[in-house]
Amino acid sequence: MLVTAVIFLMVLSLLGVMAVRGSLFEERSAANERDLSLARESAELALRDAERDILGIRFDGQFCAAGLCALLRPAGTRPVNAAEAATFWSARNDALTDPITPIALQDGGLSLTPENRGVYAVDMTGSACGINAVTGIARPLWSGANWGSNTASNPCNGTITQAVPTIQYGTFTNAPVTSFAPANAQGSRPPRYMIEMFTPDDLKIRNTSAKIFFRITAVGFGRTAGSGNALTSVTLQSVFSPL
Repeated sequence: MLVTAVIFLMVLSLLGVMAVRGSLFEERSAANERDLSLARESAELALRDAERDILGIRFDGQFCAAGLCALLRPAGTRPVNAAEAATFWSARNDALTDPITPIALQDGGLSLTPENRGVYAVDMTGSACGINAVTGIARPLWSGANWGSNTASNPCNGTITQAVPTIQYGTFTNAPVTSFAPANAQGSRPPRYMIEMFTPDDLKIRNTSAKIFFRITAVGFGRTAGSGNALTSVTLQSVFSPL
């Protein structure tokens, strides 16, 4: 009888341990899903912020030229009112190819002041980030981007020989970052983005409207640090045309 009771207690203990382990696994799985969702939402915020950066407007829709933004893009590189915005992002606009105040640069303004950084002119003749040694395929710019600390960085080795600049959420739109760390101890790191500009000539297409296209790459972060102290992150891309 005693032996039966001991065996019964051992079985109950084993079942209890298995139940606790299962609960812990489910809790960790739910936490990971929540962290991924947070990172994805942050990346989506950065995509919208990049669009506003291109349009030259604040997070609330007002044009930054009115002095409402803490950091302004160089004069002549963004529309300053609705009337100008209607035709600004057209390949027929000479300002887009102005060598004195270029809107996009092949190195993303790597060596320039912050207001010039993060917007890339597409190099259709070569790879700014070099060639992948394994696949032999040109590496995309975002693969060598500087996405901030706690993330892996794989600097370009083509015409750009450093990690390419990216832009923190809210830099050019005054979007509030109080929900992100370190302003909020429970928040995640602010998301970041980079912009590549394509003209119809770059794309080798006939475009009667002369539209300019932008490829936006954004990275959002979660709260959880994993292997190597790297944060959970999600990368999203979109193609945007203001016209």
